[in-house]
Order: sequence, then structure tokens, then C-alpha cells
Amino acid sequence: MTNPQDSIKMRQKIAPFLLCLGIFNAMAQNTISRANDYFNKSYYADAIPLYEEVVQETKNAAILKKLADSYYHTFNMPSAARWYAYLIANYGSTVDEDYYFKLNQSLKAINKFDDATEVLANYYKEHGALKKLDYLYAATKYIENVAAIGNRYTISNLNLNTTKSEFGAMQIGNFLWYSAAQKQNGSKKFRWNNQNYLDLYQHPLEKIAVGDSLSSPLSRLINTKMHEAGFCITKDGKTLYFTRNNYLKGKRKTDKNKISNLKIYRANLVKNKWQNIEELPFNSDTFSNEHPALNADETKLYFASDRPGGYGSLDIYEVGVSKKGDFGIPKNLGNTINTSKKEQFPYLDKENTLYFSSNGHPGFGLLDVFSAKNRDGNFEKPNNLGLPVNSGYDDFSYVVNQDGTTGYFASNRLTGKGSDDIYSFTETKPLVIVDCKQYITGIISDKNTKKPIANAHVQLLDKHNTLLLAFTTLQDGYFKFKVGCETSYTISAKKEGYKANNKLVQTDKKRGATKDGSLPLLSLKAIKEAKVLALQIQQKKEQIRLKEKQLLTEEKAKKKRILAEKKAKKIALIKKQEIEKVKKAKATRIEQIIKDKNALVQEDGRTLIKTEEIHFDYSLWYLRRETRGRLGVVIQTMKDYPELVIEIGTHTDIRGNQNYNKTLSQKRANSVKEFLIKNGIAADRVIAKGYGETKPLVHCKTEESCSEEDHEWNRRCEFVVVDWDFFD
Repeated sequence: MTNPQDSIKMRQKIAPFLLCLGIFNAMAQNTISRANDYFNKSYYADAIPLYEEVVQETKNAAILKKLADSYYHTFNMPSAARWYAYLIANYGSTVDEDYYFKLNQSLKAINKFDDATEVLANYYKEHGALKKLDYLYAATKYIENVAAIGNRYTISNLNLNTTKSEFGAMQIGNFLWYSAAQKQNGSKKFRWNNQNYLDLYQHPLEKIAVGDSLSSPLSRLINTKMHEAGFCITKDGKTLYFTRNNYLKGKRKTDKNKISNLKIYRANLVKNKWQNIEELPFNSDTFSNEHPALNADETKLYFASDRPGGYGSLDIYEVGVSKKGDFGIPKNLGNTINTSKKEQFPYLDKENTLYFSSNGHPGFGLLDVFSAKNRDGNFEKPNNLGLPVNSGYDDFSYVVNQDGTTGYFASNRLTGKGSDDIYSFTETKPLVIVDCKQYITGIISDKNTKKPIANAHVQLLDKHNTLLLAFTTLQDGYFKFKVGCETSYTISAKKEGYKANNKLVQTDKKRGATKDGSLPLLSLKAIKEAKVLALQIQQKKEQIRLKEKQLLTEEKAKKKRILAEKKAKKIALIKKQEIEKVKKAKATRIEQIIKDKNALVQEDGRTLIKTEEIHFDYSLWYLRRETRGRLGVVIQTMKDYPELVIEIGTHTDIRGNQNYNKTLSQKRANSVKEFLIKNGIAADRVIAKGYGETKPLVHCKTEESCSEEDHEWNRRCEFVVVDWDFFD
């Protein structure tokens, strides 16, 4: 029975622990609650340290997702990749595709392209998404083709960049207009990334090499305490379209989730001042419109929006603009341009080529810049602009100057000054995207003469042995095939009068490389001549071998005969005098031993050690209990006469076939020998031999003609003296 005093003491010890545990849990829950509140408000920079604190103690899926997303949204891609990978490794079966995609993008950003592809490929394979898997592999190959072009641009980080965000640059008159985090001290922080809110700035073009100290805010009426970024302006410079949070006349509006969505506003230049600021009629408090851009004749306005009815996330739309400034109904550009991911920052050059950024089309990671040519009012399939404009991080707000080859874009790549930076660019190479190609070349030649073979039929086959190309050689025997990279091919060649031949050729990633597919062909005449010659050589070798064997045999026989004659003479000299003496002495000794030892008897010209009957059970070879004692006579006799060598002869009845009985009797002999050895008899003094049914005591014509007793008599064991070592 428990002592009440012990229970009191135990409660006194546990109570403080439980109190501490309760306090800890309460503190952890409070930290999680604060972190979640920051996360829901998009205060990712503030949420990260709180989630990092909590994740040291608990790594549930919900916390891991939010921690990884917080790093992702603040562009700390190594940390994002780390936590997305941990999430998928531990909760993969419960994690949806979006997190695999974000891990893919994070890995690309840190230059782990193979791992990035593998992440999505494994997910698609596991879920049987074969179309997506095919698209992934095609996209990977496409990006490899784009990368193969090399650097298409020279780029330069502008001196006006700071450690904060600058992007969306465009030449307007003698100034460079751009968006940037508010530069004045004490500005309100945007807690997504703890930078100031964005404003529009202008900087003298002639002073572009000077830092941002010469940059000035565009207008107090345009810039507010909220975000202003992403703009376009009419050619006459009198109408400005720009992006701002849902904020007008000093009032900020939010949706039901307390999010102040982005809207596009229009302002007019009146007496060198921007006035008449109004939001466009297709805006909404419940979704965002952003990044306005005009086409060449200013009849259409393009913008990005997450409005309902799109393909997912942000899509690019167009809307008609009348001469009076009225707007039509926004139209989605369709799935040629838009994907289930982000499409943003549209811009149209003087040829109405559409430039935009996307993380849904095949890219190098996060947002990449794409271009889509306009054909009769429709945009063609977009192409990735390549390196080094695009990188593993966000690359966006691409704008082309009037010369068509220079311009500006923005990127938050790690080699910049910090956050988003503006880069100038000059295009130096055309965008020509081609599949990786190699060449398989070679010469078809005669294997013996080494001379090229004309009119040989050469085929190129794929890994399924399907014919792709064929070629007939000229006098030089040369052939050449253009093939794809990283593929297996078979080169096959044949010609009348020759044996066909083939060769497997594996191509690699090196573009333009040449692989050797040369093949030698062996003529049928040469094959026939070679067979005849080989037969003649073989016959000659056989004749030589037989002659050598005969001579060797004769020599060995001669030597053996001479040695035998010498040995015989020597033995004759020695044994002639001793043999009779030894025989007589040995016979006398044996006779005396047999006389003195009752166990030794002579029967039918044999000397035996006589024991009581030793029989075996039918089809068995184990010693019966009673026979082990009877073997004591044998053991004692052999100990008394250590010169004695015996044969254990065991026998079976006729039942069973001869091979079986032979094996069974040998097992019986071995069993007896093992017993003697265990009792001190040397193994080399005992010969175990099974005779099967060949020497019966009782002859049985058939199994039924003998009694069971007769059969048992035949299943016997005898001990025959086969040698006496003395006098030898």
C-alpha cells in the first residue's frame, strides 16, 4: 500500500514541473499566434524569427509551410529550399503540388537545376501526372537550349541603385523614371520586407552615372504613403497610368481580409502638374490590377490582374482605350500567354511585341522575362529571353528603348546591391533557340584491306530500332548524320558481298560535337578464305600435337621401363633372400595370435574378429543399442594388437534396388567406423566398405521367398583382418 506521505512528496516534486510545462506550452502557443498573425498580414520578415523559435521545438506541417513561405516571399532562397525540402521529406504525402513547385523554384535560384527537376518529376510520377511530366522534361530541354545561346546581353547595374528596392525604369524625355522604396527618412515601413513603401522617382539621364542623390519624387499628388509603382505614359506625355494600393483622396480601402488591393490610376498633366487622378473603371476592391502598359498606337492598355475567371494567380489582360479615354471590357490574353502561375509586368515595344515576366513558363527560376511576337493582333507562343537578363531570382519590368536593342530591367539577384536593382542592357545576340544537335560521322571500310567501300548502305536507327535516316556512300566511304544530344543511336551498314555490321553510338550534352560511327565490313570471300585457312591451321596443329604426344608417350614409356627394370632388379636382390623368411615368420606370428585370441578366427581363408551378431534395421544404418556393446570385442582386440588393420564389411538384404542398397551398406560401414574411432581406434586402421546385396548369407530369389529373419541375417556386419603391420 502506498504511503500517503510519499504521495504528497511526489506531488510536490511534479507540480513545479507541470507548472513549467504549462508555462512553456502557453508561451509557445503565444509565439505561434503572433507569428501566424504576422504571416496572415504578409509581415513575413517579422514572422520568420518567431517561426524559427517555434520550429526548434515542434516541426508540424503547418508551421513548416509558413516558415518556408516566409523565406520564399522575402527571397531567402537557400532557407526556403531547406525548409520546403524538410517539409516534403517528412510530410510529402499530405503536401500539395504548390509546395513542390516552390521547392523547384527555390532550388533553381540556388543553381541546383537537376535537383529542381527531380523534385517535380518524382511528384508527377507518384501521382500519375504524365502530361505534366512530359511538359516538365520538355521545359527542361527548352531551357537548356536557351542557355546554350550564351549571354545575349551586356548588362550593367545602375549607380542609382541602393540596398533597397528600385525597379520599373523607363526613359521619359530627358529623365529616367523608376519605382523605388521611399527615400525620405521616417517613411512608413512595408512590413512584408521591412522596407519603405514604394514611390515613383525621376532621375536626369545625363546624370545616370551619379547615385540616387539626384533622384526626385515624381509628384506629391501621385506619390502617397501607400505603394506607387508600375506605370506607363502616353507619347504626348500628358496621360499617366500607374499602380497604387486602393487609396484615393487620403482614404485607404481594404477587402474582407483587410488587404488593400492594387488598382490602376490615371492622371493628366495640366500646366506641368499631375492632376485629375482617378481610378480606372475596371478596378475592384476585391482583386488587384497592376502594371499598366500601352500598345504602340495607344488603343489598348495591358495590365496584370488576379481577377476571377483567370488561369491562376496573376494573368495579363488587355482592354480597349477610345480616343476619348473610355475603356472597353478587359479580355484575358488566353493560355498562350497566361499559366496557372504568375504573369506580370507587361510591356509592348513599337512593333507591339509583348514582354512580360512569368514563373509559369519554362524559366531559370522565379520570375523570368519572356517575349511574344504579335501576329495580326494575336500573340505567338512566348520565348524566354535568356541570359544574363534572366537568372534564378526575379527578373522583371523589362522595357526597350526606341532603338530596339537597349533598355532596362530589374532583378533581385544576389549579385546586385540589395533587394530589387535596375540594370541597363544592350542586346548583342538574336534569340535563336534550337535543339541540341550533334553529328555521327564515319567511314565504311573493308576490314582486311582498310580501303573505303563505295555504295555501302548506311542506316541510322533510334533506340527502338526504328529507321531514322539512310545514306549510300560514295568512293570515299564517308557518311554523316545530324542527330540529337543525350540519345542512343545505332549505325548499321551493309553491302552485297559483305557481312553486315552495326555499332551503338551514345551522344552527350556537348553541342555540335562529332561522334565516330565508322564501321569495318568483312567480305564474304574473306570470311570463306579465313575459315579454310583456319581449318588448315587447326589440322596442322592437331597433327603436330598428336606427333608430340606420341613422342612424349614413347619417351615416358622408355624411362618407365628402365626405372622398372632397375627397381625390379634391386627388389629381387633384397627380397629373394628375405621373402621366405618374412612369410614364414609372419605366418607363425599370425597363427600364434589366432591361437591365443579367441576373438580371432579363420573362415574360408579369411581372418575375422568374431562378435555376436551385428544387424541393422530395415533401410536404416544407425547402430542398434545392443550392437554397441558387442563392438567392444572388436575395440579390445584392436587395442591388444595395434598392428591389426581391419575391413568393416556391411551388407543389406535384397529389398530395394542395387544402387540404393550399395549406398545404404556404405552408410552402415561408415557408422561402425565412426563408432570405433570414437572409442580410440585410429582411422587409418579401419576400412569401411559397403557390399550392398552382393554377398548374402541367405540367398533369396525374391523378396517374398525369404523370411524376415533371413533378411535380417543378410543385414549383417563383418570384421575382416586385411593386414598385419608387423614384419613389413
